Formats: sequence, structure tokens, C-alpha cells
Amino acid sequence: MPELPEVETIKLGLQKYLIGHTIKDVKVNKERLVSGDTTSILNAKVVKISRFGKGLVIDLSNKQSIAIHIKMTGQLIYRGSNMPVNSRPDYKKIGKLPGNFTHVTFLLDNGALYYNDMRQFGWIKILRSNKVKELSFFKSLGPEPLKDLDLKTFQSIVKNRKNPIKSILMEQKLIAGIGNIYANDALFVAKINPKRLSCTLSEKEIKNLFNAIEKVLKKGLETHGASKNHFVNALGETGNYQDFFKVYARVGKPCVDCGTKIQKIMFLGRGTFYCPNCQN
Repeated sequence: MPELPEVETIKLGLQKYLIGHTIKDVKVNKERLVSGDTTSILNAKVVKISRFGKGLVIDLSNKQSIAIHIKMTGQLIYRGSNMPVNSRPDYKKIGKLPGNFTHVTFLLDNGALYYNDMRQFGWIKILRSNKVKELSFFKSLGPEPLKDLDLKTFQSIVKNRKNPIKSILMEQKLIAGIGNIYANDALFVAKINPKRLSCTLSEKEIKNLFNAIEKVLKKGLETHGASKNHFVNALGETGNYQDFFKVYARVGKPCVDCGTKIQKIMFLGRGTFYCPNCQN
């Protein structure tokens, strides 16, 4: 599932191509993915695009907003007059536009924004802008790394719970934006076993983990996200963080630090990757 760096990458692209432009029509092929009145956003201009955790919000000039969660396989892809001529879409990931997995199309005065979603887990909600923060997803988000999660708050979150540390990192109500990819890699960088109970971590380990989270997220942002699976940016281009994975998706490959083969286990219902030597 796209995480903080991937969704931030999409947000930055949408800001570049959508802000100041008008929504002329909305075509919905899968009604269950969309809630709210699509006619309420017609002829409104895009004035702001924000990200909260893994969610996106497009604010419009008429005080309406479009809240979007792309979940596991969602894609938001722009096609229009102000695209750079040197863009390099990955058509293996996005297919033709619109295609079989294009469920919503926003027609703009300068092109179109396509919402693709192969597994249809995502959602789009149209509502008054002052009601966005009342949506359960946004209302329940915890503090976010690189933004409002400081070390003191992180220490409190970790030390006051008796849960596996990986589950703490991925619980959006505690910490917003981290998913399976960056949780795996951050725990490796901090040399902490994913199964360790959070309350057993020392102050030094907690600080190391806090720094490791920031390190891998910054690398994810720098490389425009991980495109191991379905993620593409707003132009349909792939990111490069998969070229810098520490342990995620590297089962059987040598550890980048000690050479031991990376192992994979199913833990908390997710594939978990770790080095049995470095993260003992």
C-alpha cells in the first residue's frame, strides 16, 4: 500500500497540474467507490491539495472538497495540456487511459484526472470542506513523522504499550503515514527485531528507531516513492525507492550490512522482512 512518501509524491504532482483549474464533469463507473454529490463540484476550481497520513484532500473554490484514499492499488493519473514532454509513464502499471480499472474520471479545463484501482479498496468522498476533518479516517490519525511527531511523543507511544514494535509503527491512530515497507526498513536501520515488545526497548533504541524512521521516509521522498507493486506518480511514472530497500522484499538476498540472508515471516498478517543476525 502506498505510504507517506508515495502519497506525498502524488500530492506534489497534483499540485503542479491541477491547482487553478476547473472541474467540468465527473464520470463514475463504480458508484460504490464514491460518496457525495458529484454535481456539487462542477465548475469549481482546485485551490489547494493536502495530504494527511496516507490520505489526500483536494479543496475547491466553492468550499467543497474531494477526500481520497487510494489504499492498496489506487492510482491518480493526470493527462492534459501542461504535461512535460519528457514524462515517462509506466504503461505496464497504468494501462491505457481510461482503461478497465479506471473507475472515476474528473474532466478538467486542462485535461483529465483518472482514478484507477484494480482491487477497488480505495474511496473518494465529496463533502463540504469544513467536514473533512470529521471523517473517521482523518479524525483518528496520530501525529506524523517529519511533521508533528517529536521524539518525546514517540517515546511515550512506544514505552506505554506492550505490543510488537512493528504493529506500533503501522497503527495509523498512533503514528500516521508508515506502512509495511518503511516499518520493515526502519526497524532494520535501528537493528530492532520486528517482534520485540515496544515496552522492552531502551531509550537509546527508541531514539535510534525514531531517527531510522525519519531516515527511510526521507529517502522514500527523495526517490519519489517505491514502485514495487502498483504505485505511480501523478503522471504515471514509477518511483525508485525499491532500488534502496534495506530488507523489504529482499528475502533470500544478503543483508546490506552483514551478508546474512534476509528472512521473511508472516507476522501480524503481513509479510515481514528482517536480518536474523542484525535484528536478533
